Amino acid sequence: MTGEVLNFPDILELPVFPLPNVVFFPRTVLPLHIFEPRYKQMVSDALKGDGQIGLALLQPGWESKYYGNPDVFNTGGVGLITEHKELEEGKYNILLQGRHRYEIIEFIRQTPYRIAQVKLLKDVIPSSQEVSEIATELMLLFRELTEEITSPGLKLDVLEKLDFPSLVNSICSSLNLSVYDKQQLLEMDRLKVRAETALAILRQQVKGKRFVSRFRHLKPEDPSVN
Repeated sequence: MTGEVLNFPDILELPVFPLPNVVFFPRTVLPLHIFEPRYKQMVSDALKGDGQIGLALLQPGWESKYYGNPDVFNTGGVGLITEHKELEEGKYNILLQGRHRYEIIEFIRQTPYRIAQVKLLKDVIPSSQEVSEIATELMLLFRELTEEITSPGLKLDVLEKLDFPSLVNSICSSLNLSVYDKQQLLEMDRLKVRAETALAILRQQVKGKRFVSRFRHLKPEDPSVN
């Protein structure tokens, strides 16, 4: 049985919101506070249109060019504004729901914010027979790795109820990795390859955690003592 390919229109125009520290995966949610004038305008315009925004990771070296148009990675995530609150001075709090991955074809407008012609990228979804064992191990390792973390953003009981694409992308988004490593995960077209790569990373991180826990009894009670 071959994997399912999700179908949707291939080409569209999309406002691009560049960020230095976010890689946005499909089927994940992202809260954002919008305060910069050009991006306040972008959100206002999006709310009058289809509500979609493309998030893109800034390329290294962006700092000196931020108030211009620094380079971004070509592959990003399309988000739909599902909730918004307008604040003082035209600022916004918004909640984005990840819809698709996209690839920039070309920028067709540069100011006040960038708009790009983009190609939506199809994720190849494997059959349920292929993913059952992967999904189970992903959940078990992720649970072990995060069992001591109390961050309200991590809801393991919710993860257990997700379908395979949502589970894989949620775990990829939550992994303790650099944004550039997450960008590589986002660029993988085959969901099974993304899942297997995340699984290999989790195995390595859990192995490290288990090793450290073997020596936890040697840690001094007084943290000032080395």
